[in-house]
Amino acid sequence: DGRPRTRARPPRRTMAFEDALQEATAFLQKTNVDGESVYEQLAKVVGKILDEKPEDAVDLLETSLLVKKTQYAPPDPMYATVRSKNAAAAVMFKELYKTPSPLIDPETGEPMEATPPNDFETENVVADAAMYDALGLGLSRGEMYGVMLAMKRLGEDPEKKLATVRFFGKMLGTTADYYVFESTLKEPAPAPEGETAEGEVPPEASGQGANTYTYFVCQTLGGPFTKLPDVTPATIRCARLIKRYLTGDLAADVSAYPAFPGLEADYLRAMIGRIASATVVCPAGMFTLDEETGAVNKVEEYAPGAAEDMVELDRWAHRYPHVKPQGRCEFYAAPVPEPEEGEEPAEEVEPETSPALLSTLDADAESDAIDWGAAVTAKNEEGEEVQEGRPAWASCTSSTVPGVKFPVIGIKSLVWPGAFVAYDASTGAFSNCYVGYGFKNAPFVPAPPPEIQNEFGFTPEPEPVEEGEEAPEPAEGEEVPEIPKESSELPPLPEPEPEPEEGEGEEGAEGEEPAE
Repeated sequence: DGRPRTRARPPRRTMAFEDALQEATAFLQKTNVDGESVYEQLAKVVGKILDEKPEDAVDLLETSLLVKKTQYAPPDPMYATVRSKNAAAAVMFKELYKTPSPLIDPETGEPMEATPPNDFETENVVADAAMYDALGLGLSRGEMYGVMLAMKRLGEDPEKKLATVRFFGKMLGTTADYYVFESTLKEPAPAPEGETAEGEVPPEASGQGANTYTYFVCQTLGGPFTKLPDVTPATIRCARLIKRYLTGDLAADVSAYPAFPGLEADYLRAMIGRIASATVVCPAGMFTLDEETGAVNKVEEYAPGAAEDMVELDRWAHRYPHVKPQGRCEFYAAPVPEPEEGEEPAEEVEPETSPALLSTLDADAESDAIDWGAAVTAKNEEGEEVQEGRPAWASCTSSTVPGVKFPVIGIKSLVWPGAFVAYDASTGAFSNCYVGYGFKNAPFVPAPPPEIQNEFGFTPEPEPVEEGEEAPEPAEGEEVPEIPKESSELPPLPEPEPEPEEGEGEEGAEGEEPAE
């Protein structure tokens, strides 16, 4: 029609429209836990369609899922943190089950001829583990099998030259434990160098008394063995006065009061000596004591006791000698010096007594022997301290069902919790073991602190003389020191100096000649 045509104007955006648009955009931009939003997902879908230009571009949902799948990143796998110490222990334990590899000659590169293993005697550890498992005491069968392999490695070591090896037990610590092995040497160890200080009790020689057995420890089955030092009377006496957990470090200091004369290796050896002396037992009548030599000999005609009889304490006896309060099995009497002319001879020290070797366990309840008896201090109704006898041992069986033919009998120590002996009625075999922290079941009383010393230059007053008695007179030529009396009064104040009168100081100053 010849009239010019005009383009249609877009509709005006009202304020309501702008607000709705911003609200919708904000809603689409909300993110989830992974930080993704619908806005970003739609933008990626549109971008993927424009880039690839697929024929079936209408299927947006499938394309959206495709983008989602290609963008997924699986989380990092979680790995359990393994401590290097545990890994090293696992490697050493694994080496126990392997056949030892022969040594290689570095010059020729060929295997060297292996040294023949040492021949030694030991117990049937696997059979002992079955008895422990039947009683529910000691270590598990799997751990005892590792103990058997470790004992085999220790006994066959040709350098140590051991005659017998026995598993003593496991001493628990705060950071690590100790597997303890008791052994005897084919050749006696040389005496330690150095002399005992004057006034000290000398230790018993290696292979005698408290040092009859040599002990080796390891912290991990398959790990290196460490020989413990011989026990001394000083470490035994001090160990009876303190109570401290083992740390697992043989070179650690034993911080306690009284001060312990040694490291943790010496403290551990003292604990083992006390426990072994009190808890290693055997069936009564299996051994006899030679009166002349004091040696313990096994009776060849011994017949194992029945299960119903072995639950009684009088059928068991102490196998090791008692460690006296002095710290030795055999009392040491210090030589008495000869008196000078006019002096009376010094009185001899009365030797300490101990329960007889191979004494039965039923006597421990009434015994006051240190580390053996179960007599504890109690108070009666009047408040006086008395010795109250309590059972030192308790018996248990693997089964309480009547009619069981071959039960396992256990005798547990109540003085040293963790010590026990297992007895197989079918074979007559028995085994001693200890698993614990090394603490005695007795009230711990810390040692009192030392007496406070006197002040310098102060002499204490003499003891008062009771009425009717005369004070001792000094000997001829002896000077009686003057004893200063202690006073709580303060010293007097010094008098003030007199002040000079007026003019005296000036005249004196004028009359003085100036110094050249």
